[in-house]
Amino acid sequence: MGQGILHRKDLINILEYYPFRALIALLKLLPYSCSKALILALFRLFGYGIGIRRNVAAAQLKKVYPRWDDAHLHKVLKAIYRQLALNIAEEYLLDDDRLNKNSTVKGKEHIEKALSLGRGAILATAHFGNWEAARILPLKGIPLDVITKKQRNTLFDNYTNAIRQRSGMHVIDMKRGLRDVITNLKENRLVAILADQNAGSRGIVLDFLGYPASHWKGVAKLSLRYHIPIVPSFVVRQKDDSLCFEFSEMIYYPDLEDKEENYPQLLSPIIRITEDYINRYPEQWFWVHKRWKHACDMFQR
Repeated sequence: MGQGILHRKDLINILEYYPFRALIALLKLLPYSCSKALILALFRLFGYGIGIRRNVAAAQLKKVYPRWDDAHLHKVLKAIYRQLALNIAEEYLLDDDRLNKNSTVKGKEHIEKALSLGRGAILATAHFGNWEAARILPLKGIPLDVITKKQRNTLFDNYTNAIRQRSGMHVIDMKRGLRDVITNLKENRLVAILADQNAGSRGIVLDFLGYPASHWKGVAKLSLRYHIPIVPSFVVRQKDDSLCFEFSEMIYYPDLEDKEENYPQLLSPIIRITEDYINRYPEQWFWVHKRWKHACDMFQR
């Protein structure tokens, strides 16, 4: 029975993966402008039009921005799916050199200041803009590792990780993350952690965009236990669709004791910076994720 289940999983993985790879191969035969236009059309049709997770995004947007009228809400929803389509095009169709040329860096001095301490640094980031584009930061002289969660489909997981790593970024498996994180920090590298994910019952509940949300403790715990500076970082899509990697001043409390009661002192400024970016560019955040699940019912009318 166990082997049968394994075979079925393998078959599902294959049926999902190889048609996707075939589609990517076909799209790569076209000029990038044409393949990008096709992906934009697909996301407009199936994402926004048919409504894949559109109700999730709409419900959460209505709660956070109750003064928006329906016209503005749907304008932002369309922009969210456009953003997701561009992210996919850049991840799977755009080579790293071209993506590098299409991006800039703002606030690199904050990275340099944090790394000057010789302890490495945590990049506290979010599902914002094209966060996957961080794979090209090593091309800009920024040594980066990223903690990722394995995808259910191992074929997709291996393929995506190969893309992430081809320009020098290291991938750290979340399940065995701590050992590798500490090793890489000792090499004075940056370790990126997505700090806006729902942490469920294991998290610490703090206000996020006006509602209680469960936050992972790991960023604060790592910083306090090992005296590691935190640098908030976001990838902002510009009006011309280019990308800007923006780094903020480091958050660092080397004398603060590693206690849960102290975690909000580090998490709160990260949350406030994240909120500021979302409020300025609401269409660039990943609203299709149930961020407030377990801490607040965003779907009550």
